[in-house]
Amino acid sequence: MERQEDLRVIKTRRLIKNALIELMAEKEVAAITITELSAKALINRKTFYRHYETVAEVVTELENEILSEFAEALRNANKSCLDVGGVVSDISALIVRRRDYFAKMTKLNPDLFSKGRIKAMLRRAVEVSLRNYGGITDRETLAAVSQFAVSGVLSLYAEWFDNGCHGSLDFVTDVCRRMLTSGLSAYVEADKLADIKL
Repeated sequence: MERQEDLRVIKTRRLIKNALIELMAEKEVAAITITELSAKALINRKTFYRHYETVAEVVTELENEILSEFAEALRNANKSCLDVGGVVSDISALIVRRRDYFAKMTKLNPDLFSKGRIKAMLRRAVEVSLRNYGGITDRETLAAVSQFAVSGVLSLYAEWFDNGCHGSLDFVTDVCRRMLTSGLSAYVEADKLADIKL
């Protein structure tokens, strides 16, 4: 019985999150009420309150899921973020899987990729890799290189969304991989970058 209850909770939360994503295409998050979100999810308000207290809490959970998926992509990279090809390909695959969500979120929050938790998490991961695998120990250099690398990649993806997802995401991915490889080669020994798949 407990497993059935767990599945019901998962299904209800997914209904609420999907309904929120649909509503975000129509209006700003601040304008979405619990009543209309519940109606869109085909649940009553009481059911909504069993799972969440506010609409903002649902948004936070969606953001946490995205961050978790980004973290998983980074964990799956061979050795480190210095496997630029693997990491960028995994990030592109995540963007393809969550395309509708990202498209709606970037309309509502143009800074989704340029500021905030996604960028901060990616910068930390790059800094750890550069320190542990790339041998860069100077904090100022670590900060500058990670800022440059992550900002460049995220701005290309943001631009792709700003243009209505027109053009090839494979092209964007390839540019990211080539630019990162070239840039990192100025700071990381060639043998450390040998596993990069281009």
